[in-house]
Amino acid sequence: MRLFNGNRELVGLYLEPAEDAQPQQHAVLLCNPFGQEGIRAHRLYRVMGERLAAAGYHVLRFDYYGSGDSAGSDEEWDVQGSIDDALAALAELLRRSRAPRWSAVGLRLGGTIALEVARLAPTPAQLLMLIEPVLDGSAYLCSLADSSLESLHRGYGVRWPLSARLRDTMLPTPESEALGFYLSPATRSQIDAITPACLETVPASTLRLLSPDSQATRQFLQHAGVTLPPAVEFVDSDARIDWATDSAAATSIVPMHWIRDLLDHLAEGAHA
Repeated sequence: MRLFNGNRELVGLYLEPAEDAQPQQHAVLLCNPFGQEGIRAHRLYRVMGERLAAAGYHVLRFDYYGSGDSAGSDEEWDVQGSIDDALAALAELLRRSRAPRWSAVGLRLGGTIALEVARLAPTPAQLLMLIEPVLDGSAYLCSLADSSLESLHRGYGVRWPLSARLRDTMLPTPESEALGFYLSPATRSQIDAITPACLETVPASTLRLLSPDSQATRQFLQHAGVTLPPAVEFVDSDARIDWATDSAAATSIVPMHWIRDLLDHLAEGAHA
């Protein structure tokens, strides 16, 4: 399906509740990660959408402008535009489904985007499931740069550390890309502005934050001086996955326990 955010043409997939499912009157928006992480997570999002629809939920997964199958080039992708695109996608999902309740799921930067969408949406979300969300933009940019350098080193072998000419040719401005995806100065600035304080207000009945080490995440937020609202729940993701890599692009990653956790807590919210 095509949907529009102003003159920004987006491509999405709307999944209605399965015919043999009990309709839940509940819509779920899936917010993609950025770049290589989005490629790695594609199958997870596809299976998640199918399982949600089979359980009776309305689902929309989509590509931001400048990414995936949507219009625009990767040079035009940015965080704020993606938040606006996700708001437009949410409005279309609620229009089509006529569901009185909605929730959102986001992995990595998609989780951070989902949080901002909930903050700006006209009605509060029931559940926000943020899987390893980006809470420190500066650290995230550093991790993307490290992943890019590791990929180039792996691809060119011993030539990479030995040839300054090769490095200058392949990375004339190292900060401008992440594993082949362009990062404009404005986009870098938007990512760099992400701080742990984004969790101090949660526009949802429940926010489940999945991370490889939930205790470490809690301590990181405490050291950052973040006062967390009661709606935040910390969960061990029971998975350690390198999302920002191109070394395993053909592998499928679908932690089914994440999907079961999502379905369980959506159902709990319906009966609360």
